[in-house]
Amino acid sequence: MAESLTPDAALIDPTTFEIGIERLERLEDVWAAMVAFARSRGVQRLGYHHLPPPGATDAACLRVENDGFGEALLAQYLAARQAGLAVLAANAVNCVQPVYLDELERRPDLSERERSHLARYRAAGVTNGLAFSVYGPNGRNGLFAVEIAESRLPAEDIGALRWAGQAMHLRYCDLLVPQLGRLPTLSEREAEVLAWVARGKSNATIGEILGISSHTVDAHLRRIYLKLGVVDRLSAALRGLGFGLIRPDA
Repeated sequence: MAESLTPDAALIDPTTFEIGIERLERLEDVWAAMVAFARSRGVQRLGYHHLPPPGATDAACLRVENDGFGEALLAQYLAARQAGLAVLAANAVNCVQPVYLDELERRPDLSERERSHLARYRAAGVTNGLAFSVYGPNGRNGLFAVEIAESRLPAEDIGALRWAGQAMHLRYCDLLVPQLGRLPTLSEREAEVLAWVARGKSNATIGEILGISSHTVDAHLRRIYLKLGVVDRLSAALRGLGFGLIRPDA
């Protein structure tokens, strides 16, 4: 009979990582497990940025985890995001595959400001970097930044790292979301109205679709505003999406 894995071993073995991480009950332990797994796959430095969807109660909160990059590099990244220059992160969010820093540097369509931003990473000591995205419920996604010793990770290691990052992100979401407070609830009709508001329909059009008057739609909408703590249609739609209250089939 095979010897059972210790908890530490279970969190760096690719066949048991997901099971092991699901047993963790603290966000800091989930992150520590991801760091241990990444280091077992040749990662030297690792960063994680949790990205709540627009409208979520923590949308304005900064949730980052940092192992080895340091505060100066983190501040540089966050300043670049605020200025719209975090080109490595932006490309990782929009690409299915991981984005390597040196591949991005060779792109001819980068602006001079973007090239200057990437050059500052090099000046700060980032040698072999890459980034990849992970995905969660209701658009609650995440972004990983990785530095490795060689220019490329073997395909097996990059695959394992992305899979582990996805498992870590989902567990992080699972533990974090309940901490954000009780989510509001909408009636079935209110959910229908909000879904059509999110699609840009007017009260009159929503009334025609649902077979009710525009005045009734307005009454539903006022109750929705109250429940979601907003005062306009756009904010209601964003918060509904962020809370997962809008059903795609509605």
